Amino acid sequence: MPIERGHIQMLVILMSGTFLAALNQTLLSPALPSIMLDLSVSAATAQWLVSGYALVEAVTIPLSAYLLGRLTTRQLFIGGMCLFSAGSLLATLAPSFWAVLLGRILQAACTGAAMPMVTTVTLLVFPAEKRGMAMGTAGLVIGVAPAAGPPLAGLLVDQLSWRAMFAIVFALSLLVVLVSFCKLENFRRFKRTSFDIASVVLSTVGLSFLLYGFSTLSTADGAPFAVALMAVGSAAVALYAKRQLSLAEPMLEVRTLKTRRYASSIAVIMLVQSAYLGVGVVLPLFVQNAQGLSAMASGAAMLPGALLGAVMGLVGGRLFDRFGVRRTSLPGLALMALGATALSLLGPEAGFAATCLSYTLLSLAMQATLTPLNTWGINALDNGVVQHAQGITNTLIQVASAFGTALLVSISDAAANAAVGIPSEAQAYAGCHAAFVAAAAILCAALLAALLLTRIHDAEPHKAKRASANADEGTPSETPAR
Repeated sequence: MPIERGHIQMLVILMSGTFLAALNQTLLSPALPSIMLDLSVSAATAQWLVSGYALVEAVTIPLSAYLLGRLTTRQLFIGGMCLFSAGSLLATLAPSFWAVLLGRILQAACTGAAMPMVTTVTLLVFPAEKRGMAMGTAGLVIGVAPAAGPPLAGLLVDQLSWRAMFAIVFALSLLVVLVSFCKLENFRRFKRTSFDIASVVLSTVGLSFLLYGFSTLSTADGAPFAVALMAVGSAAVALYAKRQLSLAEPMLEVRTLKTRRYASSIAVIMLVQSAYLGVGVVLPLFVQNAQGLSAMASGAAMLPGALLGAVMGLVGGRLFDRFGVRRTSLPGLALMALGATALSLLGPEAGFAATCLSYTLLSLAMQATLTPLNTWGINALDNGVVQHAQGITNTLIQVASAFGTALLVSISDAAANAAVGIPSEAQAYAGCHAAFVAAAAILCAALLAALLLTRIHDAEPHKAKRASANADEGTPSETPAR
């Protein structure tokens, strides 16, 4: 089935906004020291520009399905990009730190509420047998942007100022808004859902407490408080899910998790994301504290993996369309486990090239794994609940990423503190080594889970048309596994 020209134009515009949102997620880190100096704030305060962004994005993601049911494609995307532009302008002109933080919050609200729509529309524009390629293309855009963020921000901060960084983002986002007003077409109307204030409160409290609890878990003084926050957050999330099941028109259709194939894909994806994001936090500590290299070296060690991994997502999507999930995701998971194992075998004396190659293998395999798994799970659902599935997927990925980071950092700290009486570099190595071993174990568990959960058969290339023909409205269906 050919794709309409208007749909291609629509996807290009939507992907442009997604690129800016993804770029903005990693753009700020190199600018934090300059912001701290210019606005006279501490590191603990400045980090809220990063952690606060992630928190607001996470709590607004569950609203994306509701907003997509209430607003048209144009209204949601243009409204979201206007909010993003306003936040960028506010951060550019900010007279104080709190104005910058408010600008970042506005940007994050757009990213969490509007950007999941882009993936939903991408999935529904393409027939099921071509969704792997479509998701790979989206992954390429989303993957390249975060990799380009830190080097671009470093250049702008060094040559101009941190305000120039926000000014350029504002100009580009305003351009996207103007093009959207002129060229963006509505895709279609999605199933309406009702607004439920109790659901909003429960999801906001639950996700906020969970993610903040994860972020403070690795600090010895904050561990008891973190555990209490996570307990309250887990209870609130459970009540939220229970309430969705009782509503005639739930804000987020959690019944999609009853579709075994979709739930299986999410379970494996959460394991993969928790390990990968955790390694991404520990690796700079290994390069700088254990190997004694610079911060620039740690960034350079991760850059090839980020860039090449984004391209591999496109390749993985095409391979999925042709060969199915088992013959794409299982080798990818095996290579991820191999990459994490290689990192665990590196010593303090290991060269930069060995570290870079090990992480690049991990990143390449990760992108080749996630696109097939995500598409395989989505193809099991009716088109009418895809927007809800994307909200659930993005929310659970946020939780898994925060948990994985907290877990690996806690393991690293515990192992380093246990290695007493040795130089600080050796202590740092002991901690990072333990974290890499834990990541390899998580990825081996993900490989075993994928092997079992996708074992039925690998025939979906021949059955994808059935998923493509699903009704536009309905409840989750149980399509045979690929």
